[in-house]
Amino acid sequence: MGPGIFTKYSKEVLSSFLVIFFMVAGVVTVLENRSPVGGKSPYETVNDLYEWEYMMFVPEHEVYPADTETVRFYFRNNAPDGVVVLSAKGPHFGYELEVWEDGAWHQMRTHKKIVRWEGKTDIVNWDGGEILITCPVGRDYPSPLQPGLYRIVLPYCEHLHNPLVPLAAEFEVVK
Repeated sequence: MGPGIFTKYSKEVLSSFLVIFFMVAGVVTVLENRSPVGGKSPYETVNDLYEWEYMMFVPEHEVYPADTETVRFYFRNNAPDGVVVLSAKGPHFGYELEVWEDGAWHQMRTHKKIVRWEGKTDIVNWDGGEILITCPVGRDYPSPLQPGLYRIVLPYCEHLHNPLVPLAAEFEVVK
């Protein structure tokens, strides 16, 4: 019996394993050290719901510290008719965090596949209905946040005859 495959081709096998190891290590290094700021926001128009002039989507505070774990928002529907559904697409209460950089909104990279805001319902009744939305940014995004202007986007909202519309509310992060 002749030499085994590992003996005969040991240099080729070893060099192949080393190449694969260094490629994987390089990819991991790039992913770990890349900026938390992603590409430009796909949401050019926000807060364009039917009867928006009767609604309010605002942060609980206009300024948050960089190490904040949660950001809370109030959504109030003073429209004369029609509920607003804040997550009209998909089974979860999704939100996205964006940052204002270089004259445009940019998406922040998340740690998870699905990020969820926390609340008891996603339906806001008309004529004064209000809900509190809690976004656990410290859990879902790289923390602490860098100082700057941020916004939370609820991408799939619906009111009466609207197609799905993104809602956004801005807040500032300081050191």
